[in-house]
Amino acid sequence: MANFFIPSLGSARLYAYVKKQGYNVQFQELNQNAFFDLLSREYLEPTLERVQWSVDSASRNRFMREDLGSTLIHSSGNAMPQLLAEGILRDKSWYKSVRSVSAVKTPLSKFVSSKIKPDKVLYALLSEKEFVLTEIERSRKILDEQYMRLAPEVFLQHYYTLLCGKAIIDAAYYPTQIDLGLGFYGTAFGVATADIIRAVTDERYNFLIPYYRKKVLPQVKAEHPDVVGISMTCQSELVPAFTLAQMIKSVDPNIHIVLGGGLVTELAYRMVKNPPLWEMFDSLIEGPGEVAFTELIERLEKKTDLGGVPNIFYKQKGKIIKGEKLYEFDINEACTPEFPAVRPKSPLPLETSSACYWGRCVFCYYPQQGTPTYDTKAQQKRTRRTELVLADMKELKEKYNPVCIGFTDSSLSPKRIEDIANENLRTKNRMKFSALFRMERTFKSLEFCQKVASGGFIGGHVGLESGSQKVNDIINKGVKLKDVELILENFHKAGILVHVFSIVGMPGETDKDAMETFDFFKRLHKQLELGFVVYPLYVLEHSPLAYRAPEFKLKLTPVPDDILVQATDYRVEGAETSPAKSMMTSISYSEQLSRYLHPLNRVIDIESLTMFLIAQKAKGIEPGKIHDRGFKI
Repeated sequence: MANFFIPSLGSARLYAYVKKQGYNVQFQELNQNAFFDLLSREYLEPTLERVQWSVDSASRNRFMREDLGSTLIHSSGNAMPQLLAEGILRDKSWYKSVRSVSAVKTPLSKFVSSKIKPDKVLYALLSEKEFVLTEIERSRKILDEQYMRLAPEVFLQHYYTLLCGKAIIDAAYYPTQIDLGLGFYGTAFGVATADIIRAVTDERYNFLIPYYRKKVLPQVKAEHPDVVGISMTCQSELVPAFTLAQMIKSVDPNIHIVLGGGLVTELAYRMVKNPPLWEMFDSLIEGPGEVAFTELIERLEKKTDLGGVPNIFYKQKGKIIKGEKLYEFDINEACTPEFPAVRPKSPLPLETSSACYWGRCVFCYYPQQGTPTYDTKAQQKRTRRTELVLADMKELKEKYNPVCIGFTDSSLSPKRIEDIANENLRTKNRMKFSALFRMERTFKSLEFCQKVASGGFIGGHVGLESGSQKVNDIINKGVKLKDVELILENFHKAGILVHVFSIVGMPGETDKDAMETFDFFKRLHKQLELGFVVYPLYVLEHSPLAYRAPEFKLKLTPVPDDILVQATDYRVEGAETSPAKSMMTSISYSEQLSRYLHPLNRVIDIESLTMFLIAQKAKGIEPGKIHDRGFKI
């Protein structure tokens, strides 16, 4: 469970591959489907009952009422008071005669919503319970059935209403949150082994337990699978994945549960040091799972030793054993991903390479996630042949008709972008696409930018990293800032949208250098229509920066073994930078620069908003033309 806006890729590709090998395999999509299920009336009604339990205590404690009310207001992006105002007004007989007159309805609704203060929101919600649940369910069904076919203002109107459902879950399970960009979020549980073990049975704060019990476990009981694979791609999926694993084991301890995905590859070396976690699963696979998972199924069927399964760690007689084979999967043998449930015109993800053709940035670990060897080199077998990529796109278009394809590679080269654009132009297929890419010198040609744009290239995410040339040279970014402004101007003229990543806190960076990044975004924000983000520096254990720590005068302290993150604590000898300062600078810059972001950034997280704006651009609607309609943001 990771993101409301787009299906997950890894499981869909693995499913297609295993199915092709002739195995009887089912794919339970628990990413987008989970969001739509959790925000349904079926789930929200009992969840709201949990909030009702607080009424007696709240009636005697204004602070508690304001606390609950603030959660309901802010978690909904201010949509809850406005929905409640509509419910209150609809009961008035005179309102029926003016509700169709927007010049009257809008200011009236805003006036009533402004009177619903935090200490009164809970009472208003309970009095308008039926209306609120009905409206949320109506919006959920419309989004489920029409999704990206909807005009942006209609989509957003229903999305805001859906945020009221999110707010109900957040209020019932606070401080756990359902985040539509990250899934399971909040401060109820940390990433220590003890936290995860506590979370998987904690019905007070884990909103997924009743969901899995009702939606997933009946299927497990009915189908009696021999093997269940659970994929994790980001940190916020730790609790959801282990909760699911624990609950499946409680139904049938003999089911073999195997973990995989990018996050598992990243954290395998830590997971093997935490035996208590292994009570909930039996094995894990590093890197792409196609060959390894197929081999695992075969050996379990034959009841032979698992040691020959490539890239595996497995549990045997209480011990955790590393398999004897290391295997690099050839991405050219992968299948076109097969998604079990795609909503109308949904963007779809696709990968053309598990490596990075540049692969030299000192902080970056992304290319390592696609391999069990932690090698960032772009070997031939880690890059899919262009004709296969084009065939993938054609199949996805014919089968699902997505509004666009989002390439998930660490970086898509200008040559590959051009090849795809040329094919679009040649066949008149015009499958719009976005990508993570680099500001290469090739983009200094306006003609080139216009060509790839006419061939369907929408734009996407770019890692510039710093507004200081000195810092970019330290990072080994391979980009000249003097070229960047021309490239951004060309993108703007060609209609290519860009979201820029940056980092503050690199060793060797001064306050003046960091301020150059701030000034860069302030000066050029109008050309960054997808926005930008300023991250603090994280020194990860398997990053080039960690391997080269002495060179950068870094003193690293790994976090304890029971903490499931790659990050290290660090300090830089004799330098202005530190983890705390990097974090504070990131927060300060982000707050000061937020005025330059798209206004929807206030209610949609930056990653999800980028996906939404790209999807609208694919429909011919520019980011600047998208405004909220009727809801105050």
